[in-house]
Amino acid sequence: MLDILGRLATAPQGLSLAALAAVTGAPKTSLLGLLRGLAAEGHAEQRDGLWRLGPEAVGLARAILAAAGDGDLAATARPVLERLAEQAGETAMLAVLAPDRRAMIYADKVESRTALRFAATVGDARPIHCTASGRVMLAFMPPPWPEEFLRGARLPAHSPASVTDRRRLRRLVAETRAQGYAVTLGEATEGVAGVAAPVFDARGAVVAALMLAGPIPRVAPRLAALSRRVREAAREVSRRLGHRPG
Repeated sequence: MLDILGRLATAPQGLSLAALAAVTGAPKTSLLGLLRGLAAEGHAEQRDGLWRLGPEAVGLARAILAAAGDGDLAATARPVLERLAEQAGETAMLAVLAPDRRAMIYADKVESRTALRFAATVGDARPIHCTASGRVMLAFMPPPWPEEFLRGARLPAHSPASVTDRRRLRRLVAETRAQGYAVTLGEATEGVAGVAAPVFDARGAVVAALMLAGPIPRVAPRLAALSRRVREAAREVSRRLGHRPG
């Protein structure tokens, strides 16, 4: 039954009995009995031959999210950050766009236990154009802000490796959007590599970037594996926030 509710949550337009049977692998007769039971309690409803979530399911989802503290993004992401830092051996952080959209702000962090590590302070402001978290926001925020930033924002160099050319930055943002994550090597802080992926809320809006940072000599050889870990962790936080990609 939970599988049925999850499938219906990803299809607000509704699913036919045949489509539900195909994606769940359940026989239509068994599935119909479960759907009727859900409908009797208001958790599902059928209109025009399609099954959708009912009002009771929506209310239950809201109650669960409220009880889990969904209003606190950092609290929701914290256990995922802790596990990511432990598994990767690098500092894990959650970054959000500042209210004025001129910088990224660290909302939470779990530092690596190694002696040589990237040290972060919650509340620190970091540049958008030369950080992995900033490029994630440029890649996944809705218009018009990304284009306004790429067209008119100042792009100062924070290190010799900082990208300050607008055309090159546009290419990197497009690459981030295509691959689903961003990587920077010594651009905001010399010697430090960053890997970030987007975190989405229940509406599908990007609300943060989850990232790893550490010394380039240690991160660069493991870039593929660490990028995969970051993307998986960001997807987990997104799911905890109610995100269900269609």
